[in-house]
Amino acid sequence: MDENNLINSWNQQRSIRVKSQLAPTILLSAVLALCATGAITGDSDQYLKLFLVGLVASGGVFSVTAMVAAVRDSLSVIDSLKALKSASALSQSIAKSGSQLKALALLFMAMSTFNFVVLLLYLYS
Repeated sequence: MDENNLINSWNQQRSIRVKSQLAPTILLSAVLALCATGAITGDSDQYLKLFLVGLVASGGVFSVTAMVAAVRDSLSVIDSLKALKSASALSQSIAKSGSQLKALALLFMAMSTFNFVVLLLYLYS
């Protein structure tokens, strides 16, 4: 691939990383609103709580899966950009972002786990 195609691929992967977070963010916002208003509490129907946990868990799994795949593909683009003999300043900047991207992925997985654990503690304590 040439430099322009690699940069376009990078931009596509960045777009996927952003878009993969929209639905889970809306879902978590709705769950937070329901919990904050008292519509869902630890005393709510057991099946409703299980449904809510399953919904948040499945949304989280799909979100994390999309994020990990996009990060993996983005790291491949970074490796390809590093292999170019001559690269623009933009390509060099993208190529330097690999460690930040890995840290972002780890932080995202940690925060997703944190959100899920907090929901479980709220509903079942």
